Amino acid sequence: MFLREIKGKLGQVLAGVPVVLLTTQMALAQTDAANSQEEISSARVAIVIGNQDYTNVGDLTNARKDAQDIAEMLRGFDFRVYDGYDLSKRKFEELIRTAILNIPDSADVLFYYAGHGIQIGRRNYLLPVDAKFESIYDVPLATMTLDRVIDALSARSSAHVAILDSCRDNPFQDLRLAADLDANLFETREGFDVFKTPLNSLVAYSTSPGAAASDGAEGQNSPYTAAVLQTAQSSPFVNIQQLFPIIREKVHQSTAGKQIPWESSTLVRPFYLAQQQTEADVEPVLETEPKSMNLSQQFDKNVQISEALEQKLGDEVLSLRLVGNPRRGVVTTNGQSSSGSLTYSPEITDARANELADTDFSDTFSVEAVTADQKKHLVEVTLELELNTCDLEAGDALDLNGVGVFRLPNELDLATALAACTQAVEDYPGNMRFLYQLGRVQQAAGQVSDAFGNISAAADGGHIRAKYALATLLYTDRIDRAVTKTPYDPKKARALLEDATTAQDPYAMHSLGKQLLRNGETENEKKRGFELLERSVELGHTFSMNELGLYFLRDNSDHYIPERGMRYLRASELRKDIYGYDNLAYVSLFGLGGNPVDFNKAEGYFLAAAEGGHPTAPASIARMILNDQLQGRSRTEALEWYDKSLARGDAWGGANGAYIILDGQVAKRGPADAALRAAKAVLLPNEEASAQARAQLEQISRVDLDRSLQMALNELGENIAVDGLIGPATQLALENVSAKFGVPVPFAATIDPKERLLLAARVYWAQNPVRFDLF
Repeated sequence: MFLREIKGKLGQVLAGVPVVLLTTQMALAQTDAANSQEEISSARVAIVIGNQDYTNVGDLTNARKDAQDIAEMLRGFDFRVYDGYDLSKRKFEELIRTAILNIPDSADVLFYYAGHGIQIGRRNYLLPVDAKFESIYDVPLATMTLDRVIDALSARSSAHVAILDSCRDNPFQDLRLAADLDANLFETREGFDVFKTPLNSLVAYSTSPGAAASDGAEGQNSPYTAAVLQTAQSSPFVNIQQLFPIIREKVHQSTAGKQIPWESSTLVRPFYLAQQQTEADVEPVLETEPKSMNLSQQFDKNVQISEALEQKLGDEVLSLRLVGNPRRGVVTTNGQSSSGSLTYSPEITDARANELADTDFSDTFSVEAVTADQKKHLVEVTLELELNTCDLEAGDALDLNGVGVFRLPNELDLATALAACTQAVEDYPGNMRFLYQLGRVQQAAGQVSDAFGNISAAADGGHIRAKYALATLLYTDRIDRAVTKTPYDPKKARALLEDATTAQDPYAMHSLGKQLLRNGETENEKKRGFELLERSVELGHTFSMNELGLYFLRDNSDHYIPERGMRYLRASELRKDIYGYDNLAYVSLFGLGGNPVDFNKAEGYFLAAAEGGHPTAPASIARMILNDQLQGRSRTEALEWYDKSLARGDAWGGANGAYIILDGQVAKRGPADAALRAAKAVLLPNEEASAQARAQLEQISRVDLDRSLQMALNELGENIAVDGLIGPATQLALENVSAKFGVPVPFAATIDPKERLLLAARVYWAQNPVRFDLF
């Protein structure tokens, strides 16, 4: 209805436009009208931000009104709008993540920002309302980098337009900040610099490079946004590339030549703000009574309703029109399809499954449907959506193909998640999300062969996070490839990480960035690694915050900048990350980066990390006990902490546990107890700890090695007397458990007591696989 009103008023609106301009716009509208028809079914998403009331710098006058007016206009043009006002850094991150999660394939995306923006070096930054620079290293933690935001949005879209009314002034004059890997200091400047635009994108600046834009009179729109609103509403069906020269002329005139807008474009096809509506050849007869349709379906990114609608109406649907908007999602209709397609897309937000108070989702909307018998029906749809249990139990964080609900690795209930996702894959065999989530849980449960197959299939099916997960399986050193039958292929892993990084997956960015920063052979590779980690940080990925924190806290290096490292670790702590807790524990334990030594604070951080499932934090508490840094704690308690770490796959937990037993520090524990822990540690991927554990086994007598073997067999479910005498019963039990878990029996294990024990330890890890997703 809104579009028809625009068409009806077009002549009135253009009445005040100069004759030459009027003729040009009418010609453009006629030229583009036919072209826009092929775009009618494209999804359209807008992200609109207005930051006006700043906490630490001067407020702006009209940024909120500008953004609100743009959002209202775009909603009228049937964009799915994600808008936010006076956003803090965390809220800014959340809005961008939410938008990315909700951008469907082949969508047209428009990003509008009104607020403070500055240039640091050759890079442009958008300022959240809580932006402040207490340290010269606060740039990535206090700002949003413009080109990264645009890259993230354009990677998820078919075509992308960014409109930036943000160069109003520089609130941080005379400030020099670090903004690259080398920690070079750059002055902050007003205005934006032009940067390379992603393919099929257009970036429109409110003023020319390096210049400031006017905020306008209070209560009005800025000159630039006023020109955008007037021109867009006058010519909604014109290719947007042909609107910006008109906008530039308006701004130039209204500011008496003081402000000249600027654009940088790589658009290779038209981009329209509004879509043409086709008129039916025969006007159908509208039924007098509206129909009600109640539907209960699974919560998904796109819920297909067409079939249910046709069943309700009892006839083929030829065309559809939305007449009553939903409150919590977007309805997409395609009147050009043979049956009149109707799809509902619920709004997806990032939410931790264990913090969800309510999993019910409902919405209502109305559509006007024309059926094959040339009748027009008004249908009021009530939709009830239910989250699949697999999503609730195994959804992954920041998963671009997910539905927003997630559990971190340490929050997975493996038995429940396995059952739920196995059922989901059976019920929905073509759903790549469920296939990936099943593989994710299988990997965590140690079913690596099954996980490899499902994750591979999901990656082949286009699931982006599955590519990262598959890459990890292809190069990690934390799985036994002989037992799991998984290939080692670092070249393919690298290609998968590159693909997922191009698609803007933050986990892939982190993994690839860490490899390049740590092991890059050239300075350019290291700089690219840093850039990828910073991109991941801006999407809220705490792993990258921790990686960069440790990188700059590494003393005796050419990049030891402790103040910079601590900024990243504090950001991770604010997000309650167990790895951030563990890193900060070491800072307090050793006084890293010039911080004071504080044993109580260190223990508190280690406990928080251990309670969250961190694999090595328990061993750190054991070491603090042994070093008398925690008064009044026993060696027996230290061994319990070491055992907890060993069970989580920490080799030092086994090697050090064996050491304090052999040293006589733990009552009622002997060499056989030490041998059992050492044997488990030998097989874990830590060369130094494994070597120490192997040396410990060399010190232990044959009888104690055999007693340890019998203890191990009892752990594995066999009922064997622990007497140190290896007879047929013990040999048979060892062969049985080896066969049960598919562990090959080497010849040496039939005669050498140490090799027999190591075989039992290998079976133990096959039965109790390491959660390498927690390392």
